[in-house]
Amino acid sequence: MTKASFRAALLAGICAALPAVAPPAAGQNLPEVPRNRTLISQGWDLYNQVPSPENLSPYNGILLHERNSLHYTVNEMLFYTNHNTNEIIPWQAKGFSYSPDFRQITVTLRDGVTWSDGQPFTAEDVVFTLDMLRRAAPDMVFSSAIKEWVEKAEAIDPLTVRITLTKPGPRWAQDFLATGQTTRFIVVPKHIWADKDPKTFGNFDLAKGWPVGTGPYKVVRSDSGAIVFDRRAEWWAVKAGLAKAMPAPERVIYRPATAEALPQLFAGNEIDMGRALPLGAFEAARARNPNLVSWNAKGPVWGAPDGCTLAVAFNTQVAPFDDVAVRQAIAAVVDRDQISDLSYEGAWPPALGPFSAFAGMKAYTTQMAPVLAAAGTKPDRARAAALLTGRGFTRGADGKWQLPGGKPWPVTIMAQQTDPIAPVLARQLQTAGFDAIFNGVQDSAYFQALVKGAYGMAIYGHCGSLYDPWQTLEHFHSKYAAPPGKDVPGVRTVTRYANPEFDKLVDAMEARQPSPNDPAYMALTRQATEIVMRDVPQIALIDEEHAVTFNTTYWTGWPSAADPYVSPYQAWEGFARVIDRLRPAK
Repeated sequence: MTKASFRAALLAGICAALPAVAPPAAGQNLPEVPRNRTLISQGWDLYNQVPSPENLSPYNGILLHERNSLHYTVNEMLFYTNHNTNEIIPWQAKGFSYSPDFRQITVTLRDGVTWSDGQPFTAEDVVFTLDMLRRAAPDMVFSSAIKEWVEKAEAIDPLTVRITLTKPGPRWAQDFLATGQTTRFIVVPKHIWADKDPKTFGNFDLAKGWPVGTGPYKVVRSDSGAIVFDRRAEWWAVKAGLAKAMPAPERVIYRPATAEALPQLFAGNEIDMGRALPLGAFEAARARNPNLVSWNAKGPVWGAPDGCTLAVAFNTQVAPFDDVAVRQAIAAVVDRDQISDLSYEGAWPPALGPFSAFAGMKAYTTQMAPVLAAAGTKPDRARAAALLTGRGFTRGADGKWQLPGGKPWPVTIMAQQTDPIAPVLARQLQTAGFDAIFNGVQDSAYFQALVKGAYGMAIYGHCGSLYDPWQTLEHFHSKYAAPPGKDVPGVRTVTRYANPEFDKLVDAMEARQPSPNDPAYMALTRQATEIVMRDVPQIALIDEEHAVTFNTTYWTGWPSAADPYVSPYQAWEGFARVIDRLRPAK
């Protein structure tokens, strides 16, 4: 049987085992909208049903709806970034400027932006949102970062905001106001939120028109089955000339689905976009539905780099992973080439260091090639054994490594349910004498465990540097090492690693404008990278290059390598600009 026929048979078996899934029925009072004028999204995270359907706050809860549906329907950003070119796309705002010492940023808003209830979008809304997050720290998403960086915000006039930072921030405006990935800055309407407790406000009341945003869609239904958005009658971006017309989809439906259901949903034209399919599932689904496309027109490398690596994160506050020698020993037995080949059929290449293969990083990583190569791609079990023996670990009669004192040492690798790396990595550790298993959990429980520190080892996607090494390295700063039992600020800072020597280097990087042509900045980058690779708070495994999956049966205009007008990753804020570009296929 050929590879293609095997995949087709595999998908046929999956589809036969799954019930047919129809688009969610519209509520009793919702008008009918034909399928060819409806955009159906699975979102990005994997859920059996809509999580917290009555909590549509962009800040009250980890990830939830801002990442899956609100960012391209109801909410918008001050700026977007085309991460393929690092070009900033002004949106709610026209521009920003820095003071010479990088302590003040002046943001100029665009005239004519309005909320969905008709109220003007003003500087008071921006200032209110920043103040709200500062006061709520650390209990709301993004609040700790805002409190750390923002000393005060002032409305100079209705269209001008002056932000005073607590320290020089030469990259702050782009990173906080124009880059939306896991966490993102969404301005909320002061006239709605001013008398609410933001820590409990769910931002949902259909009778009152909540949530109120500046985007072209409004929520008309939200329950455990789906969130339904209908196109509004008008949108400020059309009047301002930023958009030629209202978006073509009259209705957008966010309907969550499990990983097992996705191939069938794509093959059967029941969704138009969703989480990227694994390579084999994508090719099998495409064999049944030739209208499925990805970033590249041909395989086997269908996807695009996304600024992320897949890595093993250690909770460095949990024994025995609080011992650097243990982390080094586990890193020594990892075979990155095998993980790439077996987990992703070579479509996702090995990652030697903490940085991804994103185009904007190559000027740095090329200069640090000797440092990054020190990780190696082949296992060294003799080194691992020497490290463990030196710390008092021994092998039992069954050949398994035991803790000092002779107690069993079960090693559990936490992973998301669909993660293909987990069984390969577990087998590699077993072969090296570790009593290793993997535990696949659903997304909501997985992210909660990462943030709460309820894990020892976990496979996770570490999204960081797009144009500057500091964007990744600062995630290992000890300011994020929350005490045991306390939540860390987000899913990029889960290792709880702390090293004062490293902190000083990252702080020095933070205060400088990044440039690969600056010898002083490169020296700081090199030293900080060497420490992270030596202390191993995480093990970089492979570079993420998702086979982003789009269905052209009903909609065309998706971003691609041939038309890279924005990054293809649906979970990023910039995907809002994709909705503007979609056109009916029929």
